[in-house]
Amino acid sequence: MLMPDGSEAQQRYYERVARDCEQLLGPGIEMRRLEVATDGDVVLRLTYRLGTADWTSEGQGETLVAAHAALRDHLILDRIRVGIRALVRQPR
Repeated sequence: MLMPDGSEAQQRYYERVARDCEQLLGPGIEMRRLEVATDGDVVLRLTYRLGTADWTSEGQGETLVAAHAALRDHLILDRIRVGIRALVRQPR
């Protein structure tokens, strides 16, 4: 999985975020990329795949920790969405 650049401490936190998100998303998910943007608020963007369905979830907050919490909230609903998309796209 591609991770953002940063200090050693930031790298450890990004790895923790990735593990946490992987657990929330559940089995069968292929983690692709974690991105961080800081234009005012912090935005954490996670790209992943289930079968042939690609998806990106994003969380935004004043701090990296707040963005992580927002990302977790979005992942719950997005997991359902990507699961349905993967089912619809399965070859018959």
